[in-house]
Amino acid sequence: MSEPTTPGDKHRSATWLELFFDLVFVVAIAKAAHILQHAHDGHIGAEAYLKYILIMIPIWWAWTGNTLFANRFDRDDTLQKLLSFAQMFCITLLAANISTDFDAHYRPFLLSYAAIRFLTVVMYVRISLRSAETRPVSNFLSFAFSIGILVSLGSLFFDGPLRYIFLYGGIGLDMILPLIGRRFLKQAPVHAHHLPERFGLLSIILLGESVLSLSNSFENLSWTPLSLTMATGSFIMACSLWWLYFNNMDRHIMGKKLGTGQSVIYSHLFIYSGLGGIAAMIRFAVLPELTLIEYKLLSAFGVLTLMLALQYLHILYHPKTILKYSLMKAAGFNGLFILLLIAAPSVHFVLLGTTVFITGYTILDHGRFHQEKKH
Repeated sequence: MSEPTTPGDKHRSATWLELFFDLVFVVAIAKAAHILQHAHDGHIGAEAYLKYILIMIPIWWAWTGNTLFANRFDRDDTLQKLLSFAQMFCITLLAANISTDFDAHYRPFLLSYAAIRFLTVVMYVRISLRSAETRPVSNFLSFAFSIGILVSLGSLFFDGPLRYIFLYGGIGLDMILPLIGRRFLKQAPVHAHHLPERFGLLSIILLGESVLSLSNSFENLSWTPLSLTMATGSFIMACSLWWLYFNNMDRHIMGKKLGTGQSVIYSHLFIYSGLGGIAAMIRFAVLPELTLIEYKLLSAFGVLTLMLALQYLHILYHPKTILKYSLMKAAGFNGLFILLLIAAPSVHFVLLGTTVFITGYTILDHGRFHQEKKH
């Protein structure tokens, strides 16, 4: 029986099983992202945004649960692998029940999610029985997550909006209790290299959704100078976001003391949600199926959700000596982007303007990095 890995282990990297685990999540993430890519008469209704967020939350939290367990306690033995395979099967079932008609698939979606979380609790109970040193942490998390599961399963007894209150009330407890129990979690701090790497790998999957949206848009579209310009701008935007995200992850987060890692963990819900919105934004720039105002709303959702989360991490983990500069850069980008949305006369102007602003923001960030190195 191999011993659990600890946060002190250097060069802790993602395992082959974790990469396989991520690959299974691709289907669920892709289906969730596509909810924002269904337009009706030039509109994306408020209900579509709500469904997208409500589906992304349990997907992100189910993935996070397995990732954090592996980060702190993974034994990499046969039973652990079998439990992970069982979670992956449940993820497949969950993905099969992601649909714009969420109500019709609610019960199997709920049961699939609850099964994933139950298996996570089993993993923590197993660690609690075998490791006295980390038992306070594993006991606390298994107890907290069990409460969340029971509350969510309570939604089976209700119909209409009340069942969603129970489902997301349970997920909310799951998310809040670790924040309340930080004193327990500090006894098993997250691995400073492995955690950013795992969240970064899932970020690449979401960035891939943008490229996939771009590629799929050309299946039923003729190649014109305008469509090629939109495609070029979209691809430059995706590359700039990759550069911005991973430059800062490598420079200021990877390998640093992250403690419980909760700032990184929770900010990524917004990063992932924003990336899904940007994938839809790219699709509707190449295939102009939205009205201008609807496209601006979609762009505001995707870009501001992503950038505010990235800016939060930049400000939190950048050197305090450049805090003022970081705040000014973030405020400048957000202000200019909002002005763009107000003044832009066309969908294409919004897409290309956003690309210019994100690329410019990335260049400024990269330039500041070289100034830091010189000093």
